[in-house]
Amino acid sequence: MKKTKILGIVLLAIFGLFTLTACGNKEGVVNYTNYTGIVVTDPLDTTIIPSTYIDVTNTLVGPATDTSLFDSTTGDGVLRWVSASDGYDFTVTFTNWVVTDKTPIEETNLYASDNTTPLGIKTTWTEWILLQLGAFTYHASNLFGLLGDTYLYWLGLLLMTLLIRTLGWPVYAKSNDMTIKMQMAQPELNRIQEKYKGRADQASQQRMQMETMEVYKRYKINLWGCLMPLIQMPIFIAMYSVVQRFPLTPETTFGGVNGIMNTDFLWTNLGNTEMLANLPLALVVGGTMFLSQWLMQRRQAAAQKNNRAPQSAQAKQTAKTMKFMMYFMVVMMAYIAIGNAGIAFYWIIGNCYQLLQSEINHRQMKAKKAKLAARM
Repeated sequence: MKKTKILGIVLLAIFGLFTLTACGNKEGVVNYTNYTGIVVTDPLDTTIIPSTYIDVTNTLVGPATDTSLFDSTTGDGVLRWVSASDGYDFTVTFTNWVVTDKTPIEETNLYASDNTTPLGIKTTWTEWILLQLGAFTYHASNLFGLLGDTYLYWLGLLLMTLLIRTLGWPVYAKSNDMTIKMQMAQPELNRIQEKYKGRADQASQQRMQMETMEVYKRYKINLWGCLMPLIQMPIFIAMYSVVQRFPLTPETTFGGVNGIMNTDFLWTNLGNTEMLANLPLALVVGGTMFLSQWLMQRRQAAAQKNNRAPQSAQAKQTAKTMKFMMYFMVVMMAYIAIGNAGIAFYWIIGNCYQLLQSEINHRQMKAKKAKLAARM
């Protein structure tokens, strides 16, 4: 319920996101890094040490899926690795237990990371969801046939972002409702903390917890409501992956046969990954993100001031932490956006939409506070 706990959960989720997207060199796992590490014999360069059967099957890649064309007595033949769920299919040829050939990397369906993998390669249920989001983006880019053979990526991305944000509005509204209740309850929580300040005995701590829970109960504050913002995270993570991978995916994956996707937008290309060209969009991302966070903190500070109750040391520390997090998130989002124009455009739309949500919520907040105050 405390902001510091929620903050920790959010940071942990962000860390997990970027950890899971990394493609490391894990032994015995079929992935891009391990496959590119397989060294093929070069008759013209005797200094090259090729990979052996042991290197490939035990250390680099893992046990083969198909061994029917391999002679385990002589070490000659072909081993095949194939997976329908992960989408890869490749072979490695051996002569006397030494690698002499392998499928070219561009034909294996192995990619450096999940975010460099085209949509539709894998067949898992999570990939199916991403594929549907990508298909909607594709068909929305020509307004579901109204634009003929003209496909505008920026248009599809705009409509998809607005749809996702609108569907997530109830969660956003519920989160804001919980924020209002926390703001109204804060003076009483501060008084409880001041009341038991410096009293570390078990009985005092138990009474403080009981009184705190009574306040939460009176204002209908619960852990589920505090965790509501985290419900949106899987959606935002999915959209992030779709935007990263959509430009890499051929139109035929979404059923397109006539039109070619136009990724141009103003001075840049939304599939662009050049940092200098993406700098203006990244600055807009940082600016809109900062404005959104600044307005939110300003309104929270105003609400705290109107409460006319002294802030506890813990509350002041939480405020400092949240302020630091605001700057950290702005810098992090701008840094990520500078590496991908599509991500930058997606975040700009999302940030502007959030500003609209925040303004509408702010106008409704006074009426909700009045109603809640009347019930107390």
